[in-house]
Amino acid sequence: MFDVRKSGPFFLLQFLLLVLVAFSIALSAQEKGDKDKEKEKESKKAPANYVKLEGKVRCEKPETAHALEVPDRPGHALMLERRKCTWTEPFEIKDAKTREGVMVGFTERMEGTLHTHAFEVDTLQSGEQLTMNASGEIYGEKGPAKGKGRWYFMRGTGKYKGIKGSGRYEAELEADDVLTLEFEGVFDPSEMVGEKK
Repeated sequence: MFDVRKSGPFFLLQFLLLVLVAFSIALSAQEKGDKDKEKEKESKKAPANYVKLEGKVRCEKPETAHALEVPDRPGHALMLERRKCTWTEPFEIKDAKTREGVMVGFTERMEGTLHTHAFEVDTLQSGEQLTMNASGEIYGEKGPAKGKGRWYFMRGTGKYKGIKGSGRYEAELEADDVLTLEFEGVFDPSEMVGEKK
């Protein structure tokens, strides 16, 4: 085995130099990693032109509902439903507010949880429409139960065409199967057709 103490001052100097270079490289890599993490945090912040959104929508019990049992275990099912919705606390986007909508959802019921995926088409006071995609979970097979998830805008019509935005929601499924969603998030007005120069 190589013994630094018996190799003379020249080898000792080389060994110390090698340790210093290795230490310097490790320190440099750590600083680069810290800078990369800082850049990633910055990129996740909403740009300055984003506008905050908050709203609450109440969706009545399904007017249409279908369920198919999956024969792999008890209680596993795939469900499709359609609900009429009313905004009790509307989104306010530029000069119009959301008024009413239709939600069509696909849900997997499994092991006491509803895994939801839905599309909601909302009509604004102006008559134009916004389509949102939402997915999440409700922690129970029937109400009363709570849940949460994420949403994003898919498209808009008229001057809302090109709208971009997203956020989170909290859900409450009531005993009578009425579903309430409370949204928060942001949208980018500069992406809408009516705002582009």
